[in-house]
Amino acid sequence: MNRRSQHPRRAFTLLELVLVLIILCVALAVTAPSLSGWNRGSKSRDAGEQFLALTRWARTQALANAQVFRLNVDSRSNTYFLTAQDGQQFVRLSSEFGRVFTLPEGFRIVMIDAQAQPLESVDFFPTGRTQPARVRIARDGDNYAVDIECPSPAEGFRLASQPQEAAR
Repeated sequence: MNRRSQHPRRAFTLLELVLVLIILCVALAVTAPSLSGWNRGSKSRDAGEQFLALTRWARTQALANAQVFRLNVDSRSNTYFLTAQDGQQFVRLSSEFGRVFTLPEGFRIVMIDAQAQPLESVDFFPTGRTQPARVRIARDGDNYAVDIECPSPAEGFRLASQPQEAAR
C-alpha cells in the first residue's frame, strides 16, 4: 500500500497566520517610539566617545613627545581638531588625528571653563596636566546631550553623563 501517513498533518490556517501578523504589527507599533529615542542617544554617545578618544590621545601624545597639544573647538561650525606646539606657534598635525572632526548633522558642541565662560581651545601639557573644561555635545531640536569634563588640571577628560535628556 502506498499510503501517506495514518495521521493527518496539522498546519496553520490562513486565519491563524493573519492573527499572528496583526499581533506582531501592534507590538511593533507600541515599541517604535522608544526605538527612535534610542537612535538619538546612540548618535550622541558615538559623538561623545569620539571626542573623548581624541582628548585621551592628545594627552598621551603630550606626555610621550614632551610637546603641548591643543584641542580646538569651533562652536560655530560644530567642529574640533588638534594642533601641536612648534616653537611659538601651534600647527596642524599631519596624521589622521589632525583632521577636522565634524559632528553629525544637527548636533552642536559647546566648551566652557570652570567659570562657565566659553572656551575655544584646551591645552594638554607634557607634565600630564590639562586645562579644566566642560564640553556638551547635544542635538538641536531635542534634549539629548552628552557632557564631557576635565574637572581638574591633574585629571583627564571623562564622561560626566551618558546620553540623556538634558536639563531644561
